[in-house]
Amino acid sequence: FLPNKNLIISDRNGDLWKVNYNNRKKTKINGVPEVRYSGQGGLLDIQIHPDFINNNYIYIGFTDFLRKKKKRTFTSIVRATLKNNNLTNQKTIYKADDKFYSNRSIHYGMRIVFDKKGYLYFPIGDRGNREQAQLLNTPNGKIHRLNDDGSIPKDNPFINNDNAIKSIWTYGNRNPQGLAIHPTSLMIFETEHGPRGGDELNVLSSGKNYGWPEITYGKNYSGTTITKHTHKKGMEQPVIHWTPSIAVCGIDFYDGKIFKNWENNLLVTSLKFENLYRLEIKNNEVIEQELVYHAGSRIRDVETGPDGYIYLALEEPGRIIRFIPIKN
Repeated sequence: FLPNKNLIISDRNGDLWKVNYNNRKKTKINGVPEVRYSGQGGLLDIQIHPDFINNNYIYIGFTDFLRKKKKRTFTSIVRATLKNNNLTNQKTIYKADDKFYSNRSIHYGMRIVFDKKGYLYFPIGDRGNREQAQLLNTPNGKIHRLNDDGSIPKDNPFINNDNAIKSIWTYGNRNPQGLAIHPTSLMIFETEHGPRGGDELNVLSSGKNYGWPEITYGKNYSGTTITKHTHKKGMEQPVIHWTPSIAVCGIDFYDGKIFKNWENNLLVTSLKFENLYRLEIKNNEVIEQELVYHAGSRIRDVETGPDGYIYLALEEPGRIIRFIPIKN
């Protein structure tokens, strides 16, 4: 949502839309970076700068590709100025070295959040190379942290490790699909797909190892064992895991005033079961989990609107729906 309540929506095929809050008419935004729309890739997450009202910056996460080898892809982020319905003054905020680009079209990750200090966080999935999630010299299977201009914060956990990629904030993350910051504790929560089972909700802390693929509650899609370990010293445990997998996706802490009993509850979307869940979390533990809504189609994302209502992004057919409370 923009400060004027208008909504920015990304389609994975590369289209970016601005939707007028009042009349719901949508207008295409021009100047979107060219994306590789294939497999799980395409135009992915979008986020506005915390000071958007003054700088009009919008951040675009997408599947980038090598111009001479278009099937070789990776995740990139561009910052642009949104003026009227055009993206101008584009700057690459994040791009991996060409050597990491791969023919595999899975596990791109990509959510963008800013914390209260203005640091930018985003995940990249393991890209199907699971063992690389444990390696600090590869960008995949990690959560990254940057300054808003793409530079590296001086207190990043591996800044002094000569063999590590300096933007890494956490590692051992399989296929992150959601990032959200708790409104009061300011802790960063992350959801990620497990394989067959073992979807996770994690609390992210600087420099921590979240275990993939050394520990997991899931199995290979064929049913075979990935590892017999669910715990290992030096590796973090999830707040909760979903087994069987719900194909967990976007998340958002409810910080509106309309649904009064849900203050600071975590809203969790599901692709596989097509559900919206509400989780009450206390001291980083889930004390209540409720199925709120069954959509009948995959739920890709959830947002608390500036009006306090809850908005969902649904697939097939693609649409945005809004929840309002029932008046008794």
